Amino acid sequence: MDQKYRNRQQHSLQLKLIRKGMLLLLLSLLACQVEEKTNTNTNTLEKVKEETNLNLQNATLEQSDADGKLLWKIQVDEARYSPDREKATLTAVKGNIFENGTLVLQIKADYGEIHGNGTKIFLRNNVLAIDPRNQMVIRSEEIEWQPHESLLTMRKDLQGFHPQLEVSANEGKYYTHKQKLELEGKIEAISKHKKIKMNTEHLFWEIQKQMVTSNKMSNIVRFEGDIITANLVAQKAVIHLNKHHILVRDNIEYKSVQPPLQVSASTILWNYKTHQLFSDEPVQLVQYKENITLIGNKAHIDLDNNIAYLKGKVKGINKNNQSILEANNLTWYILNQNIEAIGSVFYRQDKNPKFTLAGDKAVGSLKENTIVVTNSDEKERVVTEFFTNPK
Repeated sequence: MDQKYRNRQQHSLQLKLIRKGMLLLLLSLLACQVEEKTNTNTNTLEKVKEETNLNLQNATLEQSDADGKLLWKIQVDEARYSPDREKATLTAVKGNIFENGTLVLQIKADYGEIHGNGTKIFLRNNVLAIDPRNQMVIRSEEIEWQPHESLLTMRKDLQGFHPQLEVSANEGKYYTHKQKLELEGKIEAISKHKKIKMNTEHLFWEIQKQMVTSNKMSNIVRFEGDIITANLVAQKAVIHLNKHHILVRDNIEYKSVQPPLQVSASTILWNYKTHQLFSDEPVQLVQYKENITLIGNKAHIDLDNNIAYLKGKVKGINKNNQSILEANNLTWYILNQNIEAIGSVFYRQDKNPKFTLAGDKAVGSLKENTIVVTNSDEKERVVTEFFTNPK
């Protein structure tokens, strides 16, 4: 009996040991599976993280259109892409922008961003854009480039430099296809060698045509060295840089410092290089120091030689001496105030002694009220009338 009991206990112990061994083996297998799964998940997450956070160093980026033509190609010190690849932030940007295979802009900036898979490029801080076709240089603190619109938008502290003109403005747009610059805000434009300076709030500069236009009130100053010699204000202005002349319309007031002369008309063509003014519409000239006014239907004013030529219903008025001279055509020597009048001359003095003169020619001085009226036809007499005050 004792022997059987001992054998049964030994068999039971062996079974328990086998069960424990199997349990340990099972637990070991489960632990290995969990560890393998954990390692697999960890590797997958690291791979996804690596793919979503794409960073490029010293990279060259480029974009082409549907036809395979290069739109832009830029070099960066670093490019960081968003997980959806729709945006990239750039550091130390420089590169080229193309249109139909032609280089239209060379760009450079401290920072940049690419949006919409290359449909927009934003540049910030010390931005420089150069158009090699026309030598135009644009500086700004913030620029946006839209390849499909051929549009460069400058939103902050815009400056433009060109051999013919230098400009500054609050903001602007450059249409690369037309080589046309649009400026807005507080605008200042200075021509080569500082011949003229223009201030306005909106203008277009067509670089190929060498033409600047503005439909906003403009103030234009002419210089000789650092000295202002004339000032022009007008509602509309067109400057032809290659011809050195300005066509102005509406609300015009021109003022010359020397000689002291004001000119008003609805349209004036001003050659600021030769100091000539032309108007084919009614014009008024005022020598504002001597208070003498001349009016005519047309005028050519040569301020280099201080002579004005007026045509059509000309009238000269000396308000100080209360005298008026009328004629078909008149030449005015601005400095000494002498005149030569031809055709249907009529002179009237309202200050005592009151009188009138009529003939076909007159010479003299409006300032001094010394006018000689004659007839070229000796058979025709000069008509003189005196008026006395009734007692």
